[in-house]
Amino acid sequence: AVVSTQSTGDQNDGNKEESSVYINIRQCDYLIDLDLGVESQLEPRYNTKAGWTSIKSYPFLNAAKSKTIARAFYIPGYSRQNVKFGSYHLLKRTKLIKQQEEERERLLQLEKEHQERRAQAKLHESDEL
Repeated sequence: AVVSTQSTGDQNDGNKEESSVYINIRQCDYLIDLDLGVESQLEPRYNTKAGWTSIKSYPFLNAAKSKTIARAFYIPGYSRQNVKFGSYHLLKRTKLIKQQEEERERLLQLEKEHQERRAQAKLHESDEL
């Protein structure tokens, strides 16, 4: 599910789903995706999908797959084997990355052309003297 950053006034303090804040994924350039290793139609693993690139990732404790005692207390040897993690990914639309790279290349080319024109102008000035 994708959530808009614009407040609609339909927020609640009961940690309840507010479907009015969802937007179409095609409108997103960035996406935060929780990957617990399981994919469904309602919760795809966007970090594995074409069109998205993970630019940052953080571990997230998977409570459903971790033993309660290992989640509550660190027990050397035991916790490492019994606590399972998924990951949060900050994803960027691949198309956007390509557009930014193309824009950067265009600007570098313009700068190069500008420097060449300045060098030619200086040569022309020195020829006139």
